[in-house]
Amino acid sequence: MPWQDYSTLTLLLFKSATVMGISLVLAWLCNQGLRKIEKHFDNSPSHWDDTLARAARPVMTIAFLLLGFSLMADFLLEYIQLENIALVGQVRRIVLILLIYMLLIRYLRLVRSSFYKTNRRAVRMDKATLEFMIKLLQIALTLAIILTLLQNLGVSISGLLAFGGVGGLAVGLAARDMLANLFGGLTIYMDRPFVVGDKISLQDQNIEGFVEHIGWRQTRIRGYDRTPVYVPNALFTNLAVVNPSRMQNRRINVVIGLRYQDFSRLNDIIHDIDAFLAQHNDIDQGRDALARFTDYGASSLDLLVRCFTVDTDWGNYMQVRQNILMGVGEIVTRHGAEFAFPTRTLDIPEGFVSANG
Repeated sequence: MPWQDYSTLTLLLFKSATVMGISLVLAWLCNQGLRKIEKHFDNSPSHWDDTLARAARPVMTIAFLLLGFSLMADFLLEYIQLENIALVGQVRRIVLILLIYMLLIRYLRLVRSSFYKTNRRAVRMDKATLEFMIKLLQIALTLAIILTLLQNLGVSISGLLAFGGVGGLAVGLAARDMLANLFGGLTIYMDRPFVVGDKISLQDQNIEGFVEHIGWRQTRIRGYDRTPVYVPNALFTNLAVVNPSRMQNRRINVVIGLRYQDFSRLNDIIHDIDAFLAQHNDIDQGRDALARFTDYGASSLDLLVRCFTVDTDWGNYMQVRQNILMGVGEIVTRHGAEFAFPTRTLDIPEGFVSANG
C-alpha cells in the first residue's frame, strides 16, 4: 500500500475519532442538561414540561450518538468510494423517522402517567377519556409512521390505501359486531353518560352496579354482590342508561292512611306536617315539600307526604327518611289521631244467633 493510502487512512481514523469524541461529549451534555430541566419542572403543576424533557432525554442522547456514527460512515464511504450513496440517505431518513416516533410515543406514555400524580393540577378530564385519547393518538401516530416508512422504501401508498379500503370493507362486514362495540365505546367517550366510579343501571337488562372499567369493546360493571358484569359497548347506544350518581336530590314519597274518625283533625295535621318539612334542614326547600289529602281509601283517609333530600348518599337518605316518618308519626299522635289499617265490619241479622243456637 502506498504511503499516500497510509496517510489517508490515518487522517480518516483521526477524523472518525474526533467526530465520535465530539458526539459523545454532546450526548453527555444533552443528557445532563435535560436531566436538570426535568428536575426543575418535576414539581410543577403542569403535565407537559417535565414529561417532554424526560421523554426527549434518551432519544436526544441516542440521536447525538447516531450522528457521530453517521459522520464516521461518511468518512468511510468517501474512502471506499461507494457509488450507491442514495441507500445511505434512505437509511438516515428511516432512522430519523424512527427516532421521532420513539420520542412522540414515549411522550404520550409519560403524559398519561403524569395525569395520575396527585401533585398535578386537576383537569376536566376523567381517566377513561384520558386513556381513550392516548390510545387514539398512539394508533394514529403508528399508522402515520408506517405509511411514511413505506413511502421512503418506495412502496406506493395510494395503491396500498386502495387495497386497504377494499380489505377494510370485507373486514368490516365480517366483524360487524366488534365494530359496533368499538363505535359504542367511542360514543361513551364522547358523550360521557357515565365515567368510572359512577353507579348506573340498565333496567331493561336488569343490570345495575358501579362502573369499574370502560374499554374499547366492553364495559365492566361491578354489581352489589361484587360480581363483575361485562357489557358490550354497543348495548349502551340502544338502551336508556340511568345514572343515579348524578342525581341532585333523592325523593321521599309516602302515602299514609288516617282513620275516618280523624277527619276533623285532618287540616291541623296537614298544617303541622307542612311546617315540620319547611323547618327541616335536610330537606331541599327549593323544591316542593308538602303534605296533601289525596283520596278516600277503602279503609283510610290517604295523605301524601312528598319532599326531596339535600344529600343523595343512600345511607344519609335513609336516615333522613326515617326522621321524616318519625316526625310525621309524632304529629299524628299529638293530635290524637291514629293510623288506619284494613278493617272489615260484619253485620249479623237480628235473631241469627238465637236461631242457630
